Amino acid sequence: MNKEILVIKISKSYRKGMTADELYLATSRSWKLSAVRLKRVSTVLCVAENEVKEVYTVHDWIESQDEGRKEFIGEVAAEPTRSRWRGTLADAIASKYGPIRYIPEP
Repeated sequence: MNKEILVIKISKSYRKGMTADELYLATSRSWKLSAVRLKRVSTVLCVAENEVKEVYTVHDWIESQDEGRKEFIGEVAAEPTRSRWRGTLADAIASKYGPIRYIPEP
C-alpha cells in the first residue's frame, strides 16, 4: 500500500500569531476526506499563506461532530520529517482549487 501525505490549506482560519494549539485545531478538525485514502495517511502538512506552517504525525482518524467529516488525533511530527517540510513553499504540493490534496510520501 502506497503511503500518502495529506496537505490541508487552512487559509480561511489562519491568522498570524496563532498558538501551536490553535494551529493544530485548525488543521485537524472537520474535513471531507476519503475513508479509503486515510488508511494510507500518517502525515499531515498544514499550509497557509503558501507555506507549510506545521507538520503532524497522525495517530488516529475519527468521525467529526460535523456529519460526514473526519478529523485526526496526532502531534507535531518528529525530526527529520518536520524539518523536511516545515517552512517550504507550497506551490507544488497544495491544491490550487480546494483545501485538500493527497501527495505521495517520498
